[in-house]
Amino acid sequence: MPEESEFLCGDWLWDPVLREMRHYPGRGKKGHADEPDAVERLEPPVRVRLHRWSQQPMQTSTGHVMPARQARVVVEYSDGRKLDINEPDRECAVRIAATIGESYGVAVEELGAPSGRTGGNLPRRDEMERLVCEQGSLKTVLDEAFGELRVSRRKRLFRDERRAIRTTEIRRLELDYKVAGPNENFAVYAVAGPEEERVPVASYTGLEGWADPEEWRQFTADLARRLGVEARV
Repeated sequence: MPEESEFLCGDWLWDPVLREMRHYPGRGKKGHADEPDAVERLEPPVRVRLHRWSQQPMQTSTGHVMPARQARVVVEYSDGRKLDINEPDRECAVRIAATIGESYGVAVEELGAPSGRTGGNLPRRDEMERLVCEQGSLKTVLDEAFGELRVSRRKRLFRDERRAIRTTEIRRLELDYKVAGPNENFAVYAVAGPEEERVPVASYTGLEGWADPEEWRQFTADLARRLGVEARV
């Protein structure tokens, strides 16, 4: 039985000499089993992919609950074979992918849901072709025809705070991406004025790994081109 310190992460052990990935079933406080229940001797791969995505919690037929945040390492070989390693521990999956990639000099591709990302998550314009974005108490309306970015903030005891930024004051657009729990958020910010105030003009929140980042990069670039400013994506 290997020492606990030898484990790459979780129940996985990497043998750099034989280049084997071995899985030892955990036994709770007693550590790991004496013998592995799976051994994979790795040949030089042509591709290593790391998928990270989230989904609604699901209960299997055996009564186990699948976690919301998923991770999968996919190792592809030149003859078309694939090795899939499903790992609920995200950090463990990252280590496995990095170790295999470094051992064979193959860059790790970081991707979303293995079933494929989906488009159609871009904001829709209203009947006047304006972009409307709401984040909490903040609401913005980008009216390109009128040349204004109108900003309003709801307040409980006083009137809503309203102001307008001329589109000629916008210096650039920035695309932000964040993950919080099982959700991801894409947001496009207009950076305006000498103080470079950041004001959101479009955003999307959904389960991590399903939206298409390229769609949002293209959307940001196209909007920046319409405004005649730089896009940082």
